[in-house]
Amino acid sequence: MFPLKTLLAVLYTQSIWTIGHSRSCGDRQIWMNEQCCDLCPPGKHVTAFCTQEEQTVCTPCEEGYFSNQSIIFDRCEKCQECQHDYAEKCTLTTNAKCSCRPGFLCSDSLCSVCGEHKCGAGEKLNRTDIPKGSGLIQYSYRCELACPDKAYFDAKENLCKPWTQCSALGLAELIPGNKTHNSVCNEPGSIHVILSIGFLLLSLSLFVFLAFACIKNLRKHKACNDPTNTRDFHLSKEESGFQITVQGDCKDSFGELHLGHHL
Repeated sequence: MFPLKTLLAVLYTQSIWTIGHSRSCGDRQIWMNEQCCDLCPPGKHVTAFCTQEEQTVCTPCEEGYFSNQSIIFDRCEKCQECQHDYAEKCTLTTNAKCSCRPGFLCSDSLCSVCGEHKCGAGEKLNRTDIPKGSGLIQYSYRCELACPDKAYFDAKENLCKPWTQCSALGLAELIPGNKTHNSVCNEPGSIHVILSIGFLLLSLSLFVFLAFACIKNLRKHKACNDPTNTRDFHLSKEESGFQITVQGDCKDSFGELHLGHHL
């Protein structure tokens, strides 16, 4: 076996020799097969490595694959597939970019998975980024209060407002504030005003009811005293031999019936 120092010396010498040759190659070349070989440009991959007779042979990436840098590989990278929508479609030189439908959020920086995340009224969504290596960042979501303590979120104006401090105004707190609504104070005379309005509406309703009943009774009384209200019905002697007179129900509930026999 070779001594360790000798082996390290050989490896060091070989590395220096390789680096010296590679430095003499161009920006888009690599030292390979004892010569400077061309790298395939973005959008292509290697189909034949360079030889002493010819340079590297490159071919465009197949559909569904891409290459965004100069490479010496014999295949391109597979395009990303999106769960929901494509923000940008995959090309020969660029990968696809994904997006989620409204109401959904990306699970990571590649938006490989879309998850539904919703917060209640008065809450906001907070995202935490978690690095996972290779440039991938995973997202973690949680709901937090949109406003600080003793404040509520005004949805119409889309901002936080402090609760009204009823005690500071010398008023009693009727309804305490929460994360979506302001506190309600018991203003002086407010109950009396509400009771007065209620009593007024009740009195008005009672007056309308009594007036309607009086008008109805007056119309009925007038109809009973009208002499034209009596209707006579006459039958011929040939049909029945009787004369019938029927009056309305003003005197009694069944009316008055007169039968007369004509000889």
